[in-house]
Amino acid sequence: MRRLGILLGCTALALMGAPAFAAAGSGNLLVGGDAEAGYCTNDWHAATTVPGWTVTSGSPDVICYTAGSFGHPTNPAPGKAFLAPGDQGDGTISQTVDVSSAAQAIDGGGVTYDLSGWLGGWTTYAGYASVSAQFLDGSAHQLGTAAQLPTVSESDRGGKTEFLARDTTGAVPAGTRSVLVQVRFVNSSGESGYADNLSLTLSTPVRQPVLAPPPSQVPGYDHVFTVMMENTNYSAVMGDPTDTPYLHSLMAQGTLMANYHAVYHPSDENYLAIAGGDTYATGATYFPNINDPNANLGDKLEAAGKSWKAYEQGMGTACNTTTQYDKYYEPDDAPFINYTNVSGNSARCQAHLFDTTQLTTDLASASTTPAFSWLAADDYYDGEASGNGSATSLKVQDGWLKQTLDPILHSPAWTTQRSLLIVTWDEDTTDADNQVATIVVGSQGTVPAGRVSNSRYDHYSTGRTIEAALGLPSITANDRYATPLNDAFTATTAGSTLTGGPSTFQYSTPAATVSDKNWIGIYPVGVQPGSQPSKTWQYAPGGSGSLTFSLSAGTYAAWYLYNDGYTPLAGPLQFTVS
Repeated sequence: MRRLGILLGCTALALMGAPAFAAAGSGNLLVGGDAEAGYCTNDWHAATTVPGWTVTSGSPDVICYTAGSFGHPTNPAPGKAFLAPGDQGDGTISQTVDVSSAAQAIDGGGVTYDLSGWLGGWTTYAGYASVSAQFLDGSAHQLGTAAQLPTVSESDRGGKTEFLARDTTGAVPAGTRSVLVQVRFVNSSGESGYADNLSLTLSTPVRQPVLAPPPSQVPGYDHVFTVMMENTNYSAVMGDPTDTPYLHSLMAQGTLMANYHAVYHPSDENYLAIAGGDTYATGATYFPNINDPNANLGDKLEAAGKSWKAYEQGMGTACNTTTQYDKYYEPDDAPFINYTNVSGNSARCQAHLFDTTQLTTDLASASTTPAFSWLAADDYYDGEASGNGSATSLKVQDGWLKQTLDPILHSPAWTTQRSLLIVTWDEDTTDADNQVATIVVGSQGTVPAGRVSNSRYDHYSTGRTIEAALGLPSITANDRYATPLNDAFTATTAGSTLTGGPSTFQYSTPAATVSDKNWIGIYPVGVQPGSQPSKTWQYAPGGSGSLTFSLSAGTYAAWYLYNDGYTPLAGPLQFTVS
């Protein structure tokens, strides 16, 4: 038997204040269905955060109506933005609507739903949006038949760039406690297939959800160090441990974000997504040309009274923007030089932008280590000019990271205070989905060691994580509604243990998490439970005990999991059967 999971996207919902009910039926139970809370872009290639929705595949975005000329129904008003597929192929967004407050009425029968929205596309491109609603019981099992909005094809639109209204109604199955709504963008290679004004209502009052940023599990930190390397596929890093021993040692010390994505091609916009919550421009961005009224991460740090520096290899003298010291030096790899309020203020620029040689001096004590540090290699050592993720490039990157990061991990800021390290890449080189490796390491036991997260994150998630770690406000809707890198900080349940191997394991858990349906699953190394089936599994009843498995030769990871689900109680425990 192989355990299979129903993966439900977590929506950014909050039930705030007193219960809010409509007089006769519910209000619209979808948050962000009109895309108006998003930071809309006119750049069809830019990924954005989609407030209220969980991105489960691809990189959908929020596009401004000003990006084109769109026909649409007259009612309701179109607003300023709509949901689109982005430029990384087909994608899916989802949200789960809690309707348990109407359980009595639903179980009594006679409650109906109305699912509606505008669906559209671009000229003669075949891309379309598909919207469905699955009715789920209290155990997240589907009830009855899913609702499906009629799609809008290119022929339905007559080859026009426009939206058409779609609607479907039906009975809500008894026992429904939640509704999983999914928007799939299909045949979207031409960046066509759109949705707007999505709505789900029931004919009975339901507690009204309120749009809110996804909750943060990020603890407070004294120091945050961020490193961005360049032009390397996730698969290149993971497939070549021989040339990246230091990177793999960091993964063993912290959490690997195994479903992390850049937000743009080419490079600079990815730096700016973290530093400013926006990609700003269509095409390449060259310094210094950003006069941003929303401020940037440096502005937020200074407003909060926190110190910050960007250290870049080859800069030589502070705030130097020439290549006189290093022909591979690129000033915009420390992204703050892009902002005119930094580049145009000589004193400010020289107080914050330094060569990486300054880092040694600043790490001498915790008090001289900035609250926030951005670290950048030159274009050879960051991977670009040395081969874009080739074996040679990986070896060069790994050596630079070891030389640069080891002093941080042995500094007073790391050993005596709470410090966080995030290592990521600006973009991939060849993969269609712009997937890059990202590693999170924390001091003082703040990040579990050896964890692998398969939740989807991107550069806006890193920006939100930095803000949460240092107590900073958000910059734009992209970072405000991004999900922080929460999986890096979610420890397994205190007091639960999993020991043993290679085939017999002992488990124990506190009384509060005892269940006859706790279980131990055996997975491939690096696989998060719920993302794919286990190799084998057994129930682990009671507060403690042992289980024996029959396994073929290989290397595996054991997980101790809670109550027929995928919440880790302990693990992963890696072992080898010979």
